[in-house]
Amino acid sequence: MPFRLWTGAAVLFVLVLVLGFAVTAGYFRAFDLTISDALNMQRGVSPEWLILLMQGISWIGGGVQRYIIVAVLTFALWRWWGWGSALAMGLTTLIAALTSDVMKYFFARVRPELVAQLDPVTSPAFPSGHSNNAAVVYILFIMLVPQARHPLWQLAAAAMILLTGISRIMLGVHWPTDVLGGWMLGASFALMAGGVIAYREHQRQGQFPSVLAP
Repeated sequence: MPFRLWTGAAVLFVLVLVLGFAVTAGYFRAFDLTISDALNMQRGVSPEWLILLMQGISWIGGGVQRYIIVAVLTFALWRWWGWGSALAMGLTTLIAALTSDVMKYFFARVRPELVAQLDPVTSPAFPSGHSNNAAVVYILFIMLVPQARHPLWQLAAAAMILLTGISRIMLGVHWPTDVLGGWMLGASFALMAGGVIAYREHQRQGQFPSVLAP
């Protein structure tokens, strides 16, 4: 099982790199424009309540507040399941965020200017840090907390991952391929952490941990 998780993580990470080189070379331009034109919001045109909703969802996944949320989850996991789960959440999200930042400046993709940005930012675009953070945090939460394997928890996690990424497109600050890259990057780190946990438990107990079992 850990090797399947690591293989999945490696494949996703390579796909992020391939996508990054592709978009900076000009590929997927038509795809990005089509999706952006359909989702971009504008003040005076789009409903104000929808703009506020997308700004709120986006706010949760960025800035200092995302680290506060991760810190709270890390502390909770430590209290519930011990330092191993806590370290998996805290360290993995930190490394994923740093990797996303490095990739941003490596690919140096310019953010879209199709409409006025509703959450102005100046850093490079690819991959989306918000999407990366949402994917790694919520996927790890599902993997680490047994109760979260309930379909409702999984549905909620999937909804937050999806909405976080879509909000960045709707606010006009990311191309769709930025969001796709962020989702894949976050998922790759979550799978990598899951593989490490499974391997350590297998070595210690001779069986895989229940939190990662089907």
